Amino acid sequence: MSIKKTIRVSIFLLLIVIIVGACKKENQTRIQAGWSAKYPTSIPFNIRNNEKNLGNLVFNHSFEAGKVYYEEGSIKSYVTNGWKKVGHNIKWVNSDNGDFNFSDVYEGNHSIKIERNKADETETTGEGVISDYIKVIPGNYSLKLFLKLEDIHPNQSRIGTKMYDAVNIRLHFFDKNKIEIRGTEYDAFSDKKIDNTFKSLTLSNFWKLDKFEWGEVHGKTANYPYFDGDITDDARYVKIFIGLKGTGKMWIDNVDFRYTDENFTMLERFKPYFDSSYLANDLVFPQPKQLIKNNQIQYINQEAGQYPIIVIPQNPGKNILKSALELKELFSSLCNDTSENLYNKIEIVKNINVNEISEKQFIVSISKSKLYKTFKSNLPDSIISKHEGAYYIIQSKEKDNLVFINGVNDQAIKNALTTFSQLFDSKNSLYLSADIIDYPDFHERALLLHNFNGNLKDFNSKLKLLNKFKFNNIYFKWYGNEHENHFPFSSFNELKNGNNLTKYSLLIDLDKLKINNVDLHNNFKSKGLNDVSLKSILFSSDSSISNTNLQFDLIKQVNSFNNYLNKKNIPIKLEFLPPWKSLDIIDKGYGRAEIFYYDFNKKMSEDISIYWTGGTYYSNKIDNAECYRIKEITGTSPILFDNSLLINNSQFNDESIGNYYAGKIRTLSIFEPYNLQTFDTFYEQSKERKILLNTKDLTELYTIRLLTASNYYWNTSSYMADKSLWIVLNKLYGRDNAIKLIYFNDAYFGLKEVCQRIKIDGLQYKNLRIGKLFEEDLRKFYTELELSIRNEVLLSELKCLKDEALKMYDDLNSSIE
Repeated sequence: MSIKKTIRVSIFLLLIVIIVGACKKENQTRIQAGWSAKYPTSIPFNIRNNEKNLGNLVFNHSFEAGKVYYEEGSIKSYVTNGWKKVGHNIKWVNSDNGDFNFSDVYEGNHSIKIERNKADETETTGEGVISDYIKVIPGNYSLKLFLKLEDIHPNQSRIGTKMYDAVNIRLHFFDKNKIEIRGTEYDAFSDKKIDNTFKSLTLSNFWKLDKFEWGEVHGKTANYPYFDGDITDDARYVKIFIGLKGTGKMWIDNVDFRYTDENFTMLERFKPYFDSSYLANDLVFPQPKQLIKNNQIQYINQEAGQYPIIVIPQNPGKNILKSALELKELFSSLCNDTSENLYNKIEIVKNINVNEISEKQFIVSISKSKLYKTFKSNLPDSIISKHEGAYYIIQSKEKDNLVFINGVNDQAIKNALTTFSQLFDSKNSLYLSADIIDYPDFHERALLLHNFNGNLKDFNSKLKLLNKFKFNNIYFKWYGNEHENHFPFSSFNELKNGNNLTKYSLLIDLDKLKINNVDLHNNFKSKGLNDVSLKSILFSSDSSISNTNLQFDLIKQVNSFNNYLNKKNIPIKLEFLPPWKSLDIIDKGYGRAEIFYYDFNKKMSEDISIYWTGGTYYSNKIDNAECYRIKEITGTSPILFDNSLLINNSQFNDESIGNYYAGKIRTLSIFEPYNLQTFDTFYEQSKERKILLNTKDLTELYTIRLLTASNYYWNTSSYMADKSLWIVLNKLYGRDNAIKLIYFNDAYFGLKEVCQRIKIDGLQYKNLRIGKLFEEDLRKFYTELELSIRNEVLLSELKCLKDEALKMYDDLNSSIE
């Protein structure tokens, strides 16, 4: 053998050794004994990040790939890649085949159909499909799939059993040798063991299912506060089984199984944003439905005497005129010159000949001005006419310096101007032009406020901020004569939010305030609640759950007040948050909730809207099955009373829970963004297209969180929780301070986790070393924020958090020493 050939062979063998070694190392890193879903940061970041970047781990998730085997011209059998059949009554749907149609698939050309006419009571699995092995690491995973169901009955209906696992969705766990292991998990919140392989929770409490059209179903074991989605720590592989134990027809499509963001700290999630660069038109908030960037335009040139011109209709209404004046003030403020001389040079006109205006002079047409009528044929009015609350901001194709702003009503135009105001680079006097067509998913985006600890000026500033982020209805919890102990105003006439189109409403707890129709309405009037300013009254109650007679009295009381409002022609919308407000409470009522809603629908006026809170009071996930079920029970599509922002950190209030899940503390956040997990068309579930966000105190930190919700409420399908928070932090405090706040959060929860571990393990060297680093970072980033942030309220809140964490750490050190 020649020397050259020997060298080639040696290099080849060396490469094989390196590759095999690397594979072996990879396999070793995936089976570390200390890794746990309860301690995400025990797993190296690159391993977790790689797992997340894999996206959907299900091979052939939509059943598009497979092979059919024929015998004498007819189908004998088939194979779907990545899946195996369990049972015989299973078909591989091909919508191009004459035996099926497009309604048999959710997406693409294929799905799985199961049809069973009989089912034994003793069955343990049923018939369905099971995936091939899916490699996993310890952590939190989400499971979602699309189902269509028809005439489903449980296999044990004879003995009065509900569905339970008649629709059988399971996650089977396997160890490194692919030997199946038990999926039993300890639920520290209920202090009992539960079956973590079971993923059919949202379908389990139906008595039967007549017809459930294609909808997204979340594979769920238990509701909040359980950390649903955590897999067994010993599992290195999983298999997904989706099948039917009961009778009926079932279609399956688009199975999605992936590693979630719950496995990462906030700092790990946000670091990719630190090096990103955004222009003003990248940071428009809430995110528009359609935004196409155009060329940048200089909107003012004082040296050349070129100032913006605002064009309005011949007969503008008061809201359009007010919007024009606000736009004039905006241009003045963008020039960093609030002098009356500059303000007067920015004209508001009704007629203009654009041919006589310099091509460099910036012109903005609001609503249906005379100028708008000239260019109307090139504007998208036909598009926005199809959507409630729609507007557009369009740069003229004929004249770059001309921008048209129009909407379907005054509120839409107001929202358009709010968006328009975000498209400027004031440092360089540039308008970062973008063609925008936009409309909200939820037509009414409401907040419930319980109290405010501050003066009227600060409160009005907060209301103005909420309005800027396009919340359009503010509910106040009503305390009767004690109202002024909770809010810094005695009359609603004192409130100024910067938009006279924003509405106010009330929530009245009937368990605490017994109502008298006349006295209650007179009390409203004395507080400046005239019939125009007050949009809705929401009654709520919990006390009648255990007493059927009280339920009937409650219905009578609410109906009586509604009749009073109608008789007096008072245009206030009446709403109701009933005692049976969530599916888990309904299930514990053993039929009493169904009796309540039957009586409610029989005696209550149809114009009274009702609310629900989801599968549980604190719902962080809602799927199509839960929406279908609440509609079936209530006879209507209720509005969501959204408690999801109240969830943050509350799982760790109990010391024993904190000990069991100590490793998850690091993943928490003091300003965790809104992250209710639903489905793309969730906003269509309420016939009013309305949602009400329940809040805590309007602290600065909590305000940051609720502002992210406005992005979801406006544009549900495009919502990205982390990006929304990043934009909010940038808008409120600037990019540099946003980064410091993320680091402060990491140090705060890092130190709190160390404190919890000291309580469990004592003053080990590792705890002390890590604790010292977090202590230094916490002090450092707070000091830097003190020097760079002017918001004294935010700094005060951060200081309280810092001092609390440091005191806890110091106390533990001294007590154990």
